[in-house]
Amino acid sequence: MKKLIGAWLVTGLALWLTALILGPNMEFAGFWSIVWAAAIIGLLNFILAPLLNLMTCPVYLLTLGLSRFLISALVLIIANNWVGGFYMASYWWAVLAAVIISVLTGAIDKMLGRKKS
Repeated sequence: MKKLIGAWLVTGLALWLTALILGPNMEFAGFWSIVWAAAIIGLLNFILAPLLNLMTCPVYLLTLGLSRFLISALVLIIANNWVGGFYMASYWWAVLAAVIISVLTGAIDKMLGRKKS
């Protein structure tokens, strides 16, 4: 349970920082929008992302893993449609946001000493 809450907090912090970086291209209406977006993204990453990664395995191999950001962007766009108060300007901004979120999540995990398992 601690891992789930920790991952949720790290994702929420990464989303908030990404929104600050991207400005009007990624916005949240408030604190609860970030909380719900982090929860939905976590749920989608748990359920949907592995299925999409499996279906796009040949593309993943051809692009040396860069297609993973496209899957993450799709998850962001789905969360954008499900969470009120979460705005993403376009799919390509979502791709950039996915890259930034990935870097920030890794950096935050490193600073907190969290281990990936």
